[in-house]
Amino acid sequence: MRRFNFNLKHMLVCMAALLSPQFQLAGVYPLVPALFMTGFVCGVNRSLLFLCSICGLLILAPVSVMVKYALVILLSAALVWGLEQYTGHCRTHVAGALCGGVTVVVGLCWNGLHLPGTSGLVIRICEGILVTGFIYVVSRLVMMIPDWEPRSEVPVVMYAPGGRRLNEYAESFEKLSRTFRKMNRYKEDFSAEELGRMQTEVTGRICASCNQCAICWEEDTMPMYQILYRFLQALQRGRETDVQERATELGEYCPYREDLIEQVQLVFEKAHLNMAWYNRLQENRDVIAQQLDAMAYIMEDCANEETDVTAKEGKITASMRYAWKELGVLVEQLRILENSHGKWQVLFQGRTRGSKCISVREMARLISGVSGRGFAPAKDSKALLGTESQSLIFCENSRLTAGYGVARAVREDEQVSGDNFSFQMLDNGCCVMAVSDGMGSGYAACKESEMVIDLIEKFMEAGFLPDTALRMMNSAMVTHGEHNLFSTVDLMRLDLDSGEAAFYKIGAATTFIRHGKEVRMVTQKSMPVGVFVGQQVPKVTEQLADGDFVIMVTDGVLEHLHVRDAGETICEVIRGIDTNNAAEFSRLVLEQVLLYTGGRVRDDMTVLTAGIWSR
Repeated sequence: MRRFNFNLKHMLVCMAALLSPQFQLAGVYPLVPALFMTGFVCGVNRSLLFLCSICGLLILAPVSVMVKYALVILLSAALVWGLEQYTGHCRTHVAGALCGGVTVVVGLCWNGLHLPGTSGLVIRICEGILVTGFIYVVSRLVMMIPDWEPRSEVPVVMYAPGGRRLNEYAESFEKLSRTFRKMNRYKEDFSAEELGRMQTEVTGRICASCNQCAICWEEDTMPMYQILYRFLQALQRGRETDVQERATELGEYCPYREDLIEQVQLVFEKAHLNMAWYNRLQENRDVIAQQLDAMAYIMEDCANEETDVTAKEGKITASMRYAWKELGVLVEQLRILENSHGKWQVLFQGRTRGSKCISVREMARLISGVSGRGFAPAKDSKALLGTESQSLIFCENSRLTAGYGVARAVREDEQVSGDNFSFQMLDNGCCVMAVSDGMGSGYAACKESEMVIDLIEKFMEAGFLPDTALRMMNSAMVTHGEHNLFSTVDLMRLDLDSGEAAFYKIGAATTFIRHGKEVRMVTQKSMPVGVFVGQQVPKVTEQLADGDFVIMVTDGVLEHLHVRDAGETICEVIRGIDTNNAAEFSRLVLEQVLLYTGGRVRDDMTVLTAGIWSR
């Protein structure tokens, strides 16, 4: 069964139209056409509005007045409807002018017939002006009336709470992660107890069948136990000189020296292999713990629900509706959500009037003008709003914007560069720039660095923090790196509201930041991705501003310059570049580098530049 939509705004306007003949001024009834046209252009049910207006005239006005203003209403409605069919919509001031003009013309014609209810020319003109002004002003006030609906019937399709349950799930994952971490006990050396068990195993294999066993192990004068224990300790330390010394010492007391040493080494290697597998199990547990922590973080982030401030910002909401109505947009549902950082999202459901389409960017421009905040359509939004109802999301712009450019050179004896890069604009108001240099060159290096960049993009899009994403990616690369092909990662995450940039470097070359003519270097020393589990992700924070440039390079740019200080040389090159185009900036840097190398490209070269500007 279809539910009845009780709309407070429609009912108030219709009641006002019904009672409008009660108001008379100098023999005219300006509120009759004015209230009718106000409701007509404000989306009130037109059939119900026309019925209420005619009923009010029948009940409260003389017959001549009823006929006159019924004609004004019919002619005004016909003109506005025809304009809507022709152009797609009719703006409020145009509808007011048409209705005021019709009121004046019909009134003057009525004067010519000398019928009752006529008045002078000045009064007719004043009535038309009053009608036009009333429609223009009151239509804005009508849009301020909220579309009230019973609380139980307010649709919830636009966003769905559930933060409490997500927080509970996140807490469970965190507890499970802590449990896995408590189970982790990495082993680097054997304990005295474990060395004793190895010694017992060796003596059980060799000494138990030896005729001199009682002599070696039972007499106090034969220190066989200490000698064998010291030999195992020497194997554990791994120093060859110690092992040879202890082996010689062992030969002085055991006639089966060679067999005994062979068995000791076999038992030790077996125990060492078991310890390696044990540590790998601990590494896998650590990887699982990291992933559980990451899942908990994502759940907690999702649980931080956006607050619905539609009712609180009623004036802005009404202004949006009015501005869109003037553009020819029929608003079916509108919500304003505010996140934990105070940023707004406008959720829109609606369509256009008539048959024309409207640019979604134009709709965003109107939101910006009404709210005083910059808005843009969300990523992957449709470009046009058509006659079929659709949902749109408009996101508040950040204070800064960023653009990028890249220049690359492939190693002389290769067809494909082993470097890959990425530049992402995220929905949370941040941008991420990353470069990965695959170890080696050619297709193998390209495939490895491409996988690293792909993982970074997926993690960033999912909402992970860079350090969490890099740790998880490193864990995946450790298990993948059976061919000993590792990749460097140079990553920057820039908050486009605050201007704070966080740099993460894993085996990457120096990054350069230009602020005016000042050039700063960001360096960190660490192993490439995939070398070992549990690798720490160093972080450097810098503050960026309007006009700054961030230049990332791979090691091929710095390692073949044939200068004493490659970093300072690149700083001088960057200071001398005069352009605001990021792509041109990268090209000029690479050209200068090739001048230093004599045009030779002995390693893959990539220069990735990001420019930061105020909106």
